[in-house]
Amino acid sequence: MKFEELAKAFAVKDLPESAVEITGEVPAEVVAEYKDAALLHIAGELSLPGFRKGHVPPDVALKNIGEVAALEEAAELFVKDFYPELIELKKIEAVGRPDIRITKLAPGNPVGLVIRAAVYPEVNLPKNWKVIYEKIPLEDALPATDAEVEQTIESLRKSRAVPPTLTEAEVKEGKKPEAVLPELTDEFAKSLGAFETVEKLKEQIKKGIAEEKQRAAKDARRSKIIDALLAETTVAVPAIFVESELDKIMSQMQEDVTRFGMTFEDYLKQASKTEQGIRNDFREQAAKRAKLQLTLNKIASDEKIEANKEDADAEMKHAMEHFPDANLALLRIHIETVLRNEKTLQLLEGNPNPNNEPAQHDHEH
Repeated sequence: MKFEELAKAFAVKDLPESAVEITGEVPAEVVAEYKDAALLHIAGELSLPGFRKGHVPPDVALKNIGEVAALEEAAELFVKDFYPELIELKKIEAVGRPDIRITKLAPGNPVGLVIRAAVYPEVNLPKNWKVIYEKIPLEDALPATDAEVEQTIESLRKSRAVPPTLTEAEVKEGKKPEAVLPELTDEFAKSLGAFETVEKLKEQIKKGIAEEKQRAAKDARRSKIIDALLAETTVAVPAIFVESELDKIMSQMQEDVTRFGMTFEDYLKQASKTEQGIRNDFREQAAKRAKLQLTLNKIASDEKIEANKEDADAEMKHAMEHFPDANLALLRIHIETVLRNEKTLQLLEGNPNPNNEPAQHDHEH
């Protein structure tokens, strides 16, 4: 590593919210090695009278921008090379783009640098995390009631209602049109699918409502287990992770708004909100999501939980059919994360060996 000695002169200080500050100076002669490359880069971007863009000679470029600007560009090129080795040598698990500031800059003098970077945080799980589920039982789901079945059937009848028609005389009289609902007959049941009779339709509806209640009960228990786990888990969530979750929330919201035939700008006007205002509204939710993901990552790593390759391949194939232009590497990471999360959540719910279980990914957390 060509920067090993230089890195020793840099000091590292821990900052709040899982960040570090790295400070130090770079000898003038080290930065000077990047001056020629800096001038070539600057010259390629300059537009000067008498020269085509990209064809300005370096010495002419230097006269136009001055020594300090050239030195600043050289320092920035140096940092691009130096930073990756610096964090490796300092054993810093940095995430995201660093904030790099040049604090001292003068020809012939050392260049002062202050680098701030988010780092992957330490996640401290509660000692009892494996048995939290024991104190949170699965609530019994009540069976579907006759009233719920009738309500569903009524909704189905309304969805198949015959559009109302009025005579000209009735319109003049101010009569209100009423849709004509289809009669509840075996023929109506057959029109909805593989139901021979109304009773068979009712049986299926009753079964579907009961299954939905069971899913809701499982989801409610999972949410309680997550809340109990996060309440006892300590982790300094980096701001970059929260912003990433906010980006996902905003992206999903924009998709939902577009699906309803409205532009996001119109939605903001209608809601009397700004995009930043909405981000602030969801910041707490985003912070919780980021903390949960970090916690699930920690458990999955400790317990060696991995996404099933066959499941990931199947999901990739399905996703590529719907999103053919997606970045395949990022898509794979996303799918494997969702699958791994599901297995980790199953472990939290009391499944002792989720790696051997079929993947269930109805829920993304």
